[in-house]
This record gives sequence, structure tokens and C-alpha cells, in this order.
Amino acid sequence: MRKKPIKKLAASVLLAGLALGVTGCFKPSKSSVEESEYYQDLKDDYDKVSQQLKDEKKKTSSLNKQIQSIQEASGDEKLADYKSQIKDSIIGKVDFTADSVKEKTFAVTNTPVCDYAKEIITGCNRVLGVTPDDLEDTYDDYYSYALMDEDNTTFEFKVYGDSFLVFDDIPSNVYAYNGASVLGDALIDAAVQKSYDDFADRIADADLIVTDEKLKYSTDAINASKILAGIINNKIDNANYDTDDWDEYRFYTKGTVTKVQINSDDKIICIENKGGNQTFYRISEKNLTSLEKILK
Repeated sequence: MRKKPIKKLAASVLLAGLALGVTGCFKPSKSSVEESEYYQDLKDDYDKVSQQLKDEKKKTSSLNKQIQSIQEASGDEKLADYKSQIKDSIIGKVDFTADSVKEKTFAVTNTPVCDYAKEIITGCNRVLGVTPDDLEDTYDDYYSYALMDEDNTTFEFKVYGDSFLVFDDIPSNVYAYNGASVLGDALIDAAVQKSYDDFADRIADADLIVTDEKLKYSTDAINASKILAGIINNKIDNANYDTDDWDEYRFYTKGTVTKVQINSDDKIICIENKGGNQTFYRISEKNLTSLEKILK
């Protein structure tokens, strides 16, 4: 905090000395002023103060690096504790939110989703050369994941881009897990919702397919949509079936869910939109076999 005043004072004294030296009945030359004993004394004092400031700056920089190194090492130890603690824990719920839509928090108890969130922690690795400040400058938005285990212990972290992680309790380090953002991309309502011509187009854009047993991803969603696009003209008018026992696959597209329910025996597909409205379609045995191969 005292560096700038000292430097300014030294400069002021030097300038004041020069000003006094050039006043009087005659104007001395620049070389005679610089060679004067008074000037040399002032210059020596100035150089000494400047060197002291440089030495202090080096010491401060070295100390800051030591502190950062300690914080980073402490963070790695903390993550190791996290991984050890969460390894045998059962994650029962995950809360999701996006910085851009903080008022919309999405809580999930689905086992495959919770297990995937757990894998992010157990499988992430340290990233060198990238700081949390770098991520703040690079990305306009981020997701927050909060995992809760059976003892109500909470593990919280932010996801930047596709893969970068910053844990709330380890704010100095950056970690990465490939595909960490897929849960947020799929489950959190986007700030701006895209419109689609039909359900097949929306399904093609899904980030995640969720069942009670497993997760599937965008490639499977695209392949499924190609088959489902072929049943649009096979709508069953005035149909009303009980779908409670049908196989169900939930396609999540930027927070919007489209349910695809399948009756294999009767070869009927039910498409249920986010509002709960159901529409029924017939599907050929060949296409049904191909669809189930993708989804199961």
C-alpha cells in the first residue's frame, strides 16, 4: 500500500531539486546539472528507492505464487476427500440451475441421472493453465449442480462450457469431465426456447433420453427421431389408451420433455408433450424393432 507514495515522493524530490538547480541569473546546461553533486545525490536516492520497490514486488509475487500453490494443493486434497467420500455414497437427488435463469431450479431423483452426476465428481481431473477467472471471462453462463447423498451431505460445483468444473469448496482450481454439461443442457429450461415443426424435430434435438434404468444421448435421439418421423401420418384418431404399463422413454430438449411410450404387442406409439397431451400412432413391426434396438 506504501509503494506508490514513496515512488511519487522520490520523483517529486528529484524534480524539485532540478527546478532549484535551474533557477537564478543564468540557465545552466543540461550536462552541468546532471554532473552536479546535488543531482547525483538525488539520482542515487531515486535509484535506491526504485530498486527497493522492485525487490518488494518480486517478494510479493513470490509470496502470491506460494499461496496459490498451497491453495491448489489443498484443493486437490479436498477433491480426493470428495472422491473417497462419494465413492460409496448413494446420491438421492441433484438440484440443477443455470446462472442465466436462476429462478428456475430443477430437482431430479432419477437414479441414472444421479449416478451420472456422481461420475462427474469421481471421474474429473485437474486442468493446468486455466483459472476460474479465465472461465468467468470466457463463458457467459454456467450450470450449478448440487448433489445430495443419503446423509444429506452436499457436493456442489459449477459447469462451464462442455467440461470445465469449479467446486464451490475448491474455488482456486479448475477440473474437467468430458460431457459434464449434458445434464444441464437437457434438464434446465433454456432462457430462449426453440420452436419445432413437429415432435420428431424436437426429439432429434434432444440432449438426453432418460428411463428409470439408463441414459442415452443425442446420437440415439437423432436415430430414433428418423424412425418416429415416419409415423406422423399414421395417427390414430380419437384414440384413448391406458399407457401406464407401456415402455416409456423421456426425451429432454433444453428443459422440454417429450415422452415416447411404446406398446410392443399392438405396435402403437404414444407421443406425450410437456403439457401432458397424448397422441397415438401406429408403427410397422420393422420400424418398431429398429426403434427398440436404439432405445433399449
